[in-house]
Amino acid sequence: MQFELEKGKTFRGLIDESQKGLFYKHLRIVISNMADNGRALVVPISTVHSKTQLYDKSCILKKGEHSFLTEDQSYAFYARAEALSQRDLDELVRHNKLIAYEDVSPELLQRLQDGARMSDQLPECLMKYFDEF
Repeated sequence: MQFELEKGKTFRGLIDESQKGLFYKHLRIVISNMADNGRALVVPISTVHSKTQLYDKSCILKKGEHSFLTEDQSYAFYARAEALSQRDLDELVRHNKLIAYEDVSPELLQRLQDGARMSDQLPECLMKYFDEF
């Protein structure tokens, strides 16, 4: 299986509680093209668990906007965004740790990109990927 690091693609890593970084249970969405450094901006999606929970409201996703979204509300977790390379994803595939899902719609991709620009949670070092939207 080959997974291309392309804008609009979605995936998750298999749950491995002993690992940090790429091995999260959250859906991840590639929101930029690959930059000259061979990396693209990838944003995890997390569930809103309660009305009192503190979370980034820059981009709220609703149940059904993607097949993975089964809870009423989720959000783009820009604070945990990463710049990943094709090599990072190839490593997950090689170890059978990557599950690919269908691409997001162009409208949802645009909302995620707009949210990244609005968010005060996205690490500053990742803002350079805005040029790759």
